[in-house]
Amino acid sequence: MKGGEAVIETLLAHGVDTAFTVPGESFLYALEGMRRHADKIRTVSVRQEGGGAFMAEAFGKLAGRPAALFVSRGPGSSNAAIGVHTAMQDSTPMLVFVGHVNSASMGRESFQEIDQRAFFGSVAKAVLATEDVDAIPALTADAVRLATEGRPGPVIVQIPRDVSSSDTDAAVLQPVARSDRAPEAQLIERAAAMISTAKRPLVIAGEMISNQDASPALTEFADAAALPVMSAYRRLDVMDNGHVCYAGHLEINRFDSQLQTIEESDLVIAIGSRLDGITTADDTMLSTGAPLIHIYPDRTVLDRFDSAVAIDADMKPALAALAALLSAPDAARRARREALHNEFLAFSQPGNFTAYGDVDLARVIDTMDRIVDQETSIITDAGSFSRWIHRYRRFAKPHTKAGPMSGAMGYSVPGAIGAKLARPEQEAVAFVGDGGFMMTGQEMVTAVEQGLPIRVIVCDNSVHGSILAGQDKTFGAGHDIATVLRSPDFAAVARAYGAEACTVRRTDDFEEAFRAMRDVDGPSLMHLITDKRDIAPYGEGREAVH
Repeated sequence: MKGGEAVIETLLAHGVDTAFTVPGESFLYALEGMRRHADKIRTVSVRQEGGGAFMAEAFGKLAGRPAALFVSRGPGSSNAAIGVHTAMQDSTPMLVFVGHVNSASMGRESFQEIDQRAFFGSVAKAVLATEDVDAIPALTADAVRLATEGRPGPVIVQIPRDVSSSDTDAAVLQPVARSDRAPEAQLIERAAAMISTAKRPLVIAGEMISNQDASPALTEFADAAALPVMSAYRRLDVMDNGHVCYAGHLEINRFDSQLQTIEESDLVIAIGSRLDGITTADDTMLSTGAPLIHIYPDRTVLDRFDSAVAIDADMKPALAALAALLSAPDAARRARREALHNEFLAFSQPGNFTAYGDVDLARVIDTMDRIVDQETSIITDAGSFSRWIHRYRRFAKPHTKAGPMSGAMGYSVPGAIGAKLARPEQEAVAFVGDGGFMMTGQEMVTAVEQGLPIRVIVCDNSVHGSILAGQDKTFGAGHDIATVLRSPDFAAVARAYGAEACTVRRTDDFEEAFRAMRDVDGPSLMHLITDKRDIAPYGEGREAVH
């Protein structure tokens, strides 16, 4: 077999069954491998590599296993970089294979050549390369291992065109079972004692809860000690939001009682969160004087913080070990947990924030919640409109929320494709702003071509909302520049791509239109026209940025 075919054979052996690509001549034999195994690996031809990378990211996030993206050298890998960066910040497993220039031409600034190690070194978990065709099976197996073990992330594999086209008799390596990363008993004992004696503890639950299917273990742990749990940024599905331990989402904007809870906490327990800048409000959440217990399966992440106890372990064994040692909560802690949950419920209840325009996104989300079930995949793009979904959608099931922690615009349309392929039996509803759609909206035609019934809602206020709010806040009204846009007819654009589409201008018209778009066999789009004053459901004077 050829080197490119060996890549596909190894991927199949390791359970990788989905690939995205903008095809290139530098990996023709990999494409041939996909063609020969079309019954085992679904290959999706995308319209731009950035869209393909977002598809792979959403797939990996919701499926819990990586998809593969195949791109060509400089232009292809450059386009894919936005999705690679997103996968790194989200700790999502992803495999990116780059068909490189011929090995004899490397280092000479050849046609479309980029040094992939230098280019991706700071935004990928690892960058692998070989000029030996017999090393390809081992290299591919290593890429899968690196992408999925510990803290998952994107792994780049660079293979020169001539190497990919050469013959090899190297054996295809089979996956090796991995055991859980168990916590140190002494650290667990110390952490359990701190949790049991704390008066006002607070849990931050992040991406590794989802990545390691640890939502039940998190719930049992929190319930055992009546611990309030706040989900890390864009990780609203780590725990049933209706559970009495759930105390809200750590959004860019926080509600008053949430801020008070953070300020008054005497112990912070970060479980599976890399403690990113938005979750921690640029680390101010960690500067209240409360000690930190940090559980994460990556020593590099743990070493970034001054923790009282840092536990390098997988989520399930660590949570189970802690739960077994915790003291039963007293009445005061149980009452605090219930009070914080009730404050979250009040905050997330539609009707407590009045929209200026004819479309109230809070009521839109409430209507959607009555229609779709809790297994529906919800995809949110970057943009201030997403904060309406984050505030008013209550998630109950794991692996039902996808969105970029990195704030990368253009995620949702391709993300919906990845989500639908990851969870084909479940609905996929994507919310995207007018700006984000203009970046990757052409992937609607990919959904049409693949026959994927994704539902896309374009929230169009014809402005870059949070930036406009920042201009107004900093300089006063009338100082906008580059933030007011002219939107196209998004419904007409969708129809041109072959999708069904409609336009909604009033809240009261949403339900009928949404029900109709769900009945379409293929992809469908709603152009939802919102008011530029309704940027985010927070703050006096609609302040949307801090």
